[in-house]
Amino acid sequence: MTTKPCRSWSKRTRRDAIAGGIGIGTAVVTGAVPRRGVATQQTPQASPASSGGYARSEPLVAAAWLKAHLTDPGMVVVAFMPVEEAEAEHIPGAEQIDWPVLEVTDTSDASLTSWQESVEGLLGVLGITQDSTVVVYDAGTLFAARLWWILHWLGHEQVHVLDGGLAAWKASGFEVQHGPITPSESTHLPYNGQPNGTVLAQLDEVLQALDDANTTIVDARTPSEYADGHIPGAVNINYPRNAYDEPPKRYRPADELLEMYAEAGVTTDRRVIPYCLTGVRSAVTFFTLHLLGFDELALFTGSWEEWSSDPNTPKATGQ
Repeated sequence: MTTKPCRSWSKRTRRDAIAGGIGIGTAVVTGAVPRRGVATQQTPQASPASSGGYARSEPLVAAAWLKAHLTDPGMVVVAFMPVEEAEAEHIPGAEQIDWPVLEVTDTSDASLTSWQESVEGLLGVLGITQDSTVVVYDAGTLFAARLWWILHWLGHEQVHVLDGGLAAWKASGFEVQHGPITPSESTHLPYNGQPNGTVLAQLDEVLQALDDANTTIVDARTPSEYADGHIPGAVNINYPRNAYDEPPKRYRPADELLEMYAEAGVTTDRRVIPYCLTGVRSAVTFFTLHLLGFDELALFTGSWEEWSSDPNTPKATGQ
């Protein structure tokens, strides 16, 4: 695979750009990740954490559940945020990684094969094996859903998002640690995923979906980004609407979410393809719809970055 060259801006700048809805180009990036101990092979069983009425509640766990299972064998907690934020305060024992390190905006077969190899190497460095129970949290961005989706795509069974992120953990009065996330000399184990191609949409699939009356494309970006340019026929539902505005930003209950999506024509009897700029924000949309029981979901991880750079794809503007 020929990857796009890494741009010169910092990971923080790139992350803030996505969070703020600024249309900056992106690249496949690999980088150093702190190495820590490898999780043992026993896997604790997660249980539903929320009373939100979701069709699938297992992927979302509460702070109290994580606290009760924090030291279970096989548990790996991941702070999905910049290293400086994670080191300022983190859940005890957490690993750290940020979204630019796991990014891909080229959905060609060769690109995805290379990306999978890179991602699996990084997961191994984090001490994650196929038998690990993984809980991902963020600092209010909702971006933990991106790592959840990657593991979901790789066929990982025990992967969860901490509802409300770090703010929910602190609001529960649980301990946080400060300072460096100490690397370990332990040798990590290889991670060998089994990708589920049905949950990832490639560029050609999205092109074909434009003529499919049973498919809805959801743009998870801001209304202004959508107006500047979007995939024709896509409906715009800005990703923060899936959660409450005030910290801790817990996911809204199923009845509110189903109503919001139904108003835009997004219903469980349809195939849905979410996208954004680089597949980070739209992973939140995918995660939400998965909670709600949508069965036909495929994330266009290449998103607008890939679509807009291809001269052969149609583009629309306006609200």
